[in-house]
Amino acid sequence: MNYNDESLISYWGLTNVAAVEEAMKHWQTWNLKTKLVISFTVLFAFSFILTGVFYYYSSVKELEKQSLQLLSTNSTQITRSLELYTEDLEKLSLSVFNDSIVQKMVGMDQELSAADQAELAQQVTAHLMNMTISWPDVQGIYLYTERKLALTYFWSKRSPPIGHTIEQEPWYPLEMSKRSTFLLWPTMRENTITNFLGEQVFSLIRPINHISTGKHIGYMKIDIHADVFKDLVSFQENKNVSNSMLFVVTDDGQVVYDIQDTLTGKSLPGIQMSDLPRYSDMGTINWEGKPFLYGLDRSNYTKWTTLILTPMDSITKQLNHIRNTVVWIEIGMLFLVVVVGWLIATGITKPLRKMIITMRHVERGDFTVRLDNQGTRNEIGLLGKVFNQMLDSLQDMIAKVYVAEIREKEARLIALQAQINPHFLFNTLTILKSLGRKGASEDVVEVTESLAHLFRYSLYDWNRTVELTEELNLVESYIKIQKYRFRDRFAFEKDIPEELYKVQVLRLMIQPLVENAVVHGLENRRSGGLITVSVRKLGEILEIIVSDNGAGMRATVQEKLKKRFEEAHVHGPNTDEEHLGIALVNIQKRLQLLYGTEYGLTCVNVESGGTAMILRLPLIWYGEEESDEHHAD
Repeated sequence: MNYNDESLISYWGLTNVAAVEEAMKHWQTWNLKTKLVISFTVLFAFSFILTGVFYYYSSVKELEKQSLQLLSTNSTQITRSLELYTEDLEKLSLSVFNDSIVQKMVGMDQELSAADQAELAQQVTAHLMNMTISWPDVQGIYLYTERKLALTYFWSKRSPPIGHTIEQEPWYPLEMSKRSTFLLWPTMRENTITNFLGEQVFSLIRPINHISTGKHIGYMKIDIHADVFKDLVSFQENKNVSNSMLFVVTDDGQVVYDIQDTLTGKSLPGIQMSDLPRYSDMGTINWEGKPFLYGLDRSNYTKWTTLILTPMDSITKQLNHIRNTVVWIEIGMLFLVVVVGWLIATGITKPLRKMIITMRHVERGDFTVRLDNQGTRNEIGLLGKVFNQMLDSLQDMIAKVYVAEIREKEARLIALQAQINPHFLFNTLTILKSLGRKGASEDVVEVTESLAHLFRYSLYDWNRTVELTEELNLVESYIKIQKYRFRDRFAFEKDIPEELYKVQVLRLMIQPLVENAVVHGLENRRSGGLITVSVRKLGEILEIIVSDNGAGMRATVQEKLKKRFEEAHVHGPNTDEEHLGIALVNIQKRLQLLYGTEYGLTCVNVESGGTAMILRLPLIWYGEEESDEHHAD
């Protein structure tokens, strides 16, 4: 292979790859319905075509096999029939051979007068006619003497030409093999005075020897009409095969008999008998430009070969009709497959198109649309059902998030309002006025700084956590302001383990609880009041307790507040309720919005007197909240 050949192969390979890639690009641009229909059609068409081709060629091979077997059987049977007939014909020739009159006439040495010769010929003719009465197919028996070649004795249905001698016979001089006692001469036109009729005969020829001395004294020829083959040669054709041809042929290709009577007495054209097997066989052969099946059988007795030819197109003719019928059936089935494939593809793609349209509505923000899946129980219907459930869940989540955001804003506003309590602000300003009149400027500065700390702390992001220390600093600022108002009427204590000062808590969680204890628990107490902030760790839960030793909370008020805590995540705060109650509900709502309903506020009465507000929230250390938010993002 030279360089140009390699370049051509490479170019051809690249061209094919490019064509495949281009076809794949076109395939990818087609919609799912077209792909499904084409795939179904191609798959079933390929299956039908493959099945049809396999069935057709299998049938051809099977019919060819059956035909060959039948041809071989027929040729063998015909050969056997010819042998049996020839055996009987040979027996007839032997009876003539051994006849005393024939032996005397053919072996006579003296010369006879014309009258005696005529009388003897008449006797022989009558005798030969009597011997062939049971042989209607025998056209004539001819006896030739060796001593006088011009002398012929005969009996014949039609007389030979005047002056007919043995020298005019095509087989003379006779050359016999040592193993043969007779010769079968192939069919030829009968040589009689009525040869214009075209009667054809074949002949059995044998030498005549003197019985006593064994000396060769003459010849005998028996002519048999060729029509006898019509009775001897019959065969059974395959019911699906016709137009078979039968020949009885000599070794040199001379046709003894042609069932169609076109080549009888002629040479068989286009077939060399020497090229065919010498004994029984079957197979295929080309003759006159067409393929044929053949079966042959050669007789060692007659030296003739029975050859039966069947054209291949006669075998496939019936199958072609079946093939055409199958093709039309396959075309109908293919059309049916296209229709069924189209219906199946439509059943798959139509719900998907509806789902795409629904998704586009959802993409535009319409979450109220739903797929209609009534009566659909297959996978597509299940997909639509799950899609509707997803939309329901998504709509519920959006509604919850939307409501939660609104409530969070409300909670912030209420908490801010709680921080800017007009009463608290009025009392603080009154304290500042009183301290100013007294000239206690340092106290005024301290109260003002504490008040500023309260307001400034309230302006930061409330959803962010701070260390517990910062939240306690806010409580300290609030307590400082209240100390100037209540003086020594209450004390403030903390019970907090040192390691818990670094835990993270939400802003403005403790100060409203302390304010609630001051306003509702100790405001009417003249002395001995105590507010305690305790912090403890319970596993992964942080518990903050703000307690007082005031008058306690009535059962009805406590039950009412508990109910408001339970409904905090359902209803928004009621601004018509008293101010500090709103602040407590706001704390409950913020905790549950951020951490879940398992966290929040609990109000209990202390056995020794007073009230305790228990705040439960998850235990978070510095850095954990940012990590959780990062993973959530």
